[in-house]
Amino acid sequence: MNTHPAGPHAASPVPAPSPAARGSRDRVLLAGTVATGLVAGTYFAFTCAVMPGLAATDDRTFVAAMQAINVKIENPVFFAGFFGAFVLPLIAVFRQRKAGGGAALRWTIAGLALYTAGLLTTMGFNIPLNNTLKDAGDAAALADPGAVRRDFEDPWVAWNIVRTAASTAAAGCLVYAMRLRGRAAAGS
Repeated sequence: MNTHPAGPHAASPVPAPSPAARGSRDRVLLAGTVATGLVAGTYFAFTCAVMPGLAATDDRTFVAAMQAINVKIENPVFFAGFFGAFVLPLIAVFRQRKAGGGAALRWTIAGLALYTAGLLTTMGFNIPLNNTLKDAGDAAALADPGAVRRDFEDPWVAWNIVRTAASTAAAGCLVYAMRLRGRAAAGS
């Protein structure tokens, strides 16, 4: 005789995660949210200040400045944020999924997808343009720095706007996921 009130096929309730497990999951999401915000802010700074400022310079100065920026941005601090903004939300997705998912999981996935779009834009368009600019040679020795600039500036700016929008939207999704996680923690 079946003595279980819900019947023989009822699913066992998923035990609530411990506060330590929930806190660890939330810290990963928080770190991913911060990293995504920092990367979006970097792109935003280029959109609002760096590129408009360089637009006011002569061709040789523009090429030399962008070549120098492209060298200096390749550093451990930037790479930690750039790749951390992908890896940390990815880890958060797996950890939230393992814990049962919910609305916060869906917003975290949306944030990860949007950041991935920005990451692919960077790798598919901005970085190849940066490499072409680097391969042009020393800005001081270029015969026609105007041609090098024309081939680089407008496409790079356009793709930077795309990745800025995608990364900013990703950060917004992750912030909302954090808000939902906070509500869930407050309710438990």
